[in-house]
Amino acid sequence: MDIKKRNKTLVTVVIPVFNGASYLEEAVFSVQQSTYKNFEILLIDDNSTDHSKKLCRALQRKYTNVRFYALSKNIGLGRVLNYALKKARGEYIARLNQDDYMLPKRLSKQVAFLKKNVAVVAVGSHIEYFGDRNTVLEFLETDSEIKDSWFFVSPFADPSVMYRKETALNVGGYSQAYWPADDTQLWYRMGMVGELANVQLPLTRVRWHKKAASIRFFKKLTVKLYKTHRWAHTHVGPAPLVAQGFWVLQLVSGLLFSPQFNWSVYIGIKRIMNGLVLMKEKAYARLSPKKVPQVSLATQ
Repeated sequence: MDIKKRNKTLVTVVIPVFNGASYLEEAVFSVQQSTYKNFEILLIDDNSTDHSKKLCRALQRKYTNVRFYALSKNIGLGRVLNYALKKARGEYIARLNQDDYMLPKRLSKQVAFLKKNVAVVAVGSHIEYFGDRNTVLEFLETDSEIKDSWFFVSPFADPSVMYRKETALNVGGYSQAYWPADDTQLWYRMGMVGELANVQLPLTRVRWHKKAASIRFFKKLTVKLYKTHRWAHTHVGPAPLVAQGFWVLQLVSGLLFSPQFNWSVYIGIKRIMNGLVLMKEKAYARLSPKKVPQVSLATQ
């Protein structure tokens, strides 16, 4: 092994697979173009019924840094990700979905960020949608900004996140009971023991298409996201009435209207929340430049 590569932190890129043959090869190829070279890719197939398993085996033969595991029965994404955590050799876990695309500098920037910021347990980034929707969605940068709004909007886009494996295991990993909001529930738990952050660049391209899980399972996501927030209200800290009212409206809208409509509204709300949080941070900085009060919108 190359000495420079050996001295770098190993990253495990986890790509869960279920009937993902259409875009999987492109996703794996995008990781291979990374400027950071000390990584492995874990492909975990959740008993696909298309030719995903055959493709995974071919990718394992093609690339020496790809490991493939085929499950004999479908166990669900949360359990697949926990299986991947147990199999991962890396200190850091980088998530990517089977239909998304990693930009070349993502791993190097996120590894450098985690090494420099030891209190941060998970770091995401902005994302660039492509396909049926073309836009950049921005995420708040600092832990205080993120937790100021996490009762309203998610801290991360899941396929953009790199996190410390040890921390994820220590807090219990993913909970299948909250799928498909299991990632949001994990961010709450990881945020209770460490800091969260986002690199202020788009480092992952997220494919927007009708067969995406976020579209196909949207109603289930709506219900489980509501349950996730109620869990947070009990275990993270009491949410203000305005946040609890927002959860109810989000639940009703998700059950009554199309996924496309709801995602458009959510993106708009997220941009508004980002602006409000940043305005509040700047206002406090002007009032008290030496010490900024940590007053959260989520607790007002």
